[in-house]
Amino acid sequence: PPWTSPRVQGGHLLAGAAMDQSSGLVEQGNAVIEQILGLVDAITPGGRTSLSASNVLGGLVAGLSTLRMVTSSVDEALALIPHHTVFSPIGFFPIPFLWNVATAHFFEANLVKAVLVAPCVMMLTRLLERLWSARSIFAHVVFTAACSGFVFFAAELVHVYRTRHEKDFFIPVRGCMGLLVALSVGLRHAYPLEALPALPRGLGLRYQHLPFCLTALACLVGSLAPGLLPDWPFAPTAFFFGWLHVRYLMWFPNVQAHGDHSLEFSFASLFPRPFQPLVGCFGALAHCLVALVAPSFVQLRQAPEGGSPGHAI
Repeated sequence: PPWTSPRVQGGHLLAGAAMDQSSGLVEQGNAVIEQILGLVDAITPGGRTSLSASNVLGGLVAGLSTLRMVTSSVDEALALIPHHTVFSPIGFFPIPFLWNVATAHFFEANLVKAVLVAPCVMMLTRLLERLWSARSIFAHVVFTAACSGFVFFAAELVHVYRTRHEKDFFIPVRGCMGLLVALSVGLRHAYPLEALPALPRGLGLRYQHLPFCLTALACLVGSLAPGLLPDWPFAPTAFFFGWLHVRYLMWFPNVQAHGDHSLEFSFASLFPRPFQPLVGCFGALAHCLVALVAPSFVQLRQAPEGGSPGHAI
């Protein structure tokens, strides 16, 4: 209005200019994104629609493992080297390589293992894509890998401090065992009663048995032949953190809630029946202790009156 003071009018002009500038930045950002997607369409067979979670994860494992055969720089940049996680190995880049606690899960040191693992990663992820969105799969995988790698890193620090074996501080560790276990935990949630393919039905093995079987096999082989499976410590930690993500953090849009709090997905349910009472006892004790510190995080939603425990979600 004409009676508005010049200062207020100037403020309105500045606000309008700022809004115009921000909208211009948004338009520039959208243009850059469209250019990137256009480049993806040009260089990727099938275009951007072919970039499913299964293709991305499988391609990542195969590509990084092959590149690692060509140059050792992949280990220096992406493998879990405790020294690099604490101190940057590059003088002009003083930031520690904190990302290696997660990236170490996405490639193998042995090309033969990569040839065997990459199709398994694609197959497991493709099954998850039927029920989970790509965003949910990537969130599950990244959270599980990062937490699993961080626990291994912390354990390695304690080991080096106790034993004074400084060489262990520089040994690279990488492997996809944690990634396989994380995906198997997702399948345990999505298809618990579906039989495992390519196995005799008489064994009675279902997807609900897959995470424990993979973890137990990795721990057994890694304990007996550490050189054959150096990434075996990723398996038990991925077993736990994969369950933790689905149990408390994963977003379920159909119910607009975080986590599957049903009795059928308790931590004890991931173990064989003979172990479930013992694991359930320790799990209840751990739940009570954590509830003292973070009650809102571990508080379970109650099933509706008259409903089954499975309705707790």
